[in-house]
Amino acid sequence: MKRRILFVCRAASSESARSVQALASLDNVEVVTADVDGAEQVIAAAVKLGVVDCIVTTHETLLEAVAQANEALDLPGMSVEVVKRTLDKAQLKSALNARGINTPRYRFVTSLTEAELFAREIGFPLVLKSPAGSGALATFLVHSEDDLENITELGAFLAEEYITGQELCVDTITIDGEPQFHSICCYQPSILEAVEDPETQWTCVMPRDITPYENFIEQGLNAVRALSVRNAMTHMEGFIDAHGRPWFTDATLRPAGARIAPMLAYAYDIDPYRAWARVAVDGAFDGPWERKYAVGTIFLRGLGSGYVEHLDGFEAVQRELQDQLMEMRWPQVGAPKSATYTGDGFLTIRHRDTEVVQQSLRRIAQLVKITYSSHSQLPTKTWVQRLQNFRELNRPSWDRAN
Repeated sequence: MKRRILFVCRAASSESARSVQALASLDNVEVVTADVDGAEQVIAAAVKLGVVDCIVTTHETLLEAVAQANEALDLPGMSVEVVKRTLDKAQLKSALNARGINTPRYRFVTSLTEAELFAREIGFPLVLKSPAGSGALATFLVHSEDDLENITELGAFLAEEYITGQELCVDTITIDGEPQFHSICCYQPSILEAVEDPETQWTCVMPRDITPYENFIEQGLNAVRALSVRNAMTHMEGFIDAHGRPWFTDATLRPAGARIAPMLAYAYDIDPYRAWARVAVDGAFDGPWERKYAVGTIFLRGLGSGYVEHLDGFEAVQRELQDQLMEMRWPQVGAPKSATYTGDGFLTIRHRDTEVVQQSLRRIAQLVKITYSSHSQLPTKTWVQRLQNFRELNRPSWDRAN
């Protein structure tokens, strides 16, 4: 009898389509999908099917709902406790601090007075993170008391020390609580810098040689162990500061967004979504894998507002870098300008030499120019808009199901 796997999501996307295909590739499975919003709908979808062996998702905002449903229906999967310990920003930092792992100083603040007191202790700028949000669009860099007053009127926040340096992430495949695989990806510039500056074309780079990051990796793997995730694909973000010290700020329990999961495919010549499916359903890892290439992704955007009117430079990019190009999603003429730091399109490249990848990303940034229907830059999304719409804004315009 085939195992019936229920995959839940909020809306169709390329990531959910890849996840379903990966699940369907497993041995002896039947995959059913459902669009849901919360634990009650997950449970209802499972009950309607009658027999379900496993409920899974790759959507961060559904991880806790899936855990609640699995516990309610006595199905295997990550516990609610593990999910909360990882996704709840205060619980995460508490768990890591207990193991001696560096995290920014933080405080849960519920009023302007509490936020001002914390600001006086650590100084500006500081970071405010919404407990309800996921991703950088529910995170705010606060430079002054005026900003602090405006944003704390919107509710409770986790106030956090602002760490500077090289931002990067460590991704793992963890079986029975022990990481079996790990990878590094560097952000250029930091995510918050990209959010704050609408002109920045943000890039992610997976260097081929990750030995220079051994200290960050060691601490990142210890952080994963501290979370006791059992079987999971994990994603841990942090910084290496000017003194070489690693700091960890955020974590999740799914294939990483921002094209990082697909970049793993090009670095190792593997299917990262099938790897996730094997972990989530079978509790297995099919490695080890060889890191064959350096990989980079640049997210395309520019100054202006309205609709994409014209795109320059794509022919030159294809001509100069055709041997490196692995995946392209060009901005679509007529499409509204994206509100996200991941822009209106992206290019992913690979080469055996990391420096060649870095040079090519810089060349793409020079060549590709997007013209919008209005040359004036609309004001950055207000904090209220970002908090109300972070789920929509965190889904890039290029993330289509086809």
